[in-house]
Amino acid sequence: MIDPEVPGAARRTLEQAPLSALVGFSDPPTGRGGRDDGSDARLAALPGKGLVGGGVLAVVAVTCATSLVNLGPFAADLVFLTALVGLTCIVLGVLSLLQRAAGAPSTRPGPAVAYHRRYVVPELDLDSGEMARWRRASQAARSVLASEAVRLGLIDAVEVTAALPYHLWEVAERLALLTAQQRRQSSILDGLDASDPGIAVVLEPQRRVHDLAVADVERRIGRLEEFAALAVRADAARRRQRAVEELAKLNPGYEELLTRLGEADDALTVTGRSADELRAVVAEADDAVRRANEAGRALAVPSPGAREAES
Repeated sequence: MIDPEVPGAARRTLEQAPLSALVGFSDPPTGRGGRDDGSDARLAALPGKGLVGGGVLAVVAVTCATSLVNLGPFAADLVFLTALVGLTCIVLGVLSLLQRAAGAPSTRPGPAVAYHRRYVVPELDLDSGEMARWRRASQAARSVLASEAVRLGLIDAVEVTAALPYHLWEVAERLALLTAQQRRQSSILDGLDASDPGIAVVLEPQRRVHDLAVADVERRIGRLEEFAALAVRADAARRRQRAVEELAKLNPGYEELLTRLGEADDALTVTGRSADELRAVVAEADDAVRRANEAGRALAVPSPGAREAES
């Protein structure tokens, strides 16, 4: 899950990145997924390579000068070979520079580091309890997006597709924070007695805050599940409405049957009981959509000011 405020290009890179390239929410940014791949060492070694190349060219120059001053039977051959070696070094140096310019990795951090803690990888960042809560939130979101009432725009009091990513991110971020704190706490307490009075005096307030945070996440997930349930009910009411309307279209045929029986019966007319029940079903469907709209208002996209105040 990625913070909706992350730019689109970085979002796409993060979505396509393998798990091994991402940094865990509770990991330091220089850990997994960073640029710790030896590129910095290679870049640091470049000046040394430059000195070696310069030394070779210097030797070539000195050799040429010596050959020209001390002319001998093999002076011309020596000058030719020296020039050939020098030219080869120059060509190789130019090719190396071009290769580095085209393919050398950038020293700027990639999105996995630049947007550290702006994305949550459930497989890395959530323990079993938080993972179960995340699955509930994800399932509720899928139910909302799959709802016919949402897809057809019948639930139009809120921009559901715009609000859902923010709501899911708030849930995912809090779950990752809970897991990160629990992992650090467990690591610190490893081999210690948590009931020790000196430890308990610090641990108990932390546990109370943990419980409050869990309750807050549960409320957020509960609102999402409530909205999903109402969307499903709205869909069911609309399906029932369509079924009743289709059945009502059969009424003329049954009226004809009654006429042929020679009996007067207005049960299937527009003033009869069946018509009243059809109108009641339509009203029920409309009311189900209205209730889903009201619940959806709680999922509105938060304003920038509200997000800053909350963070």
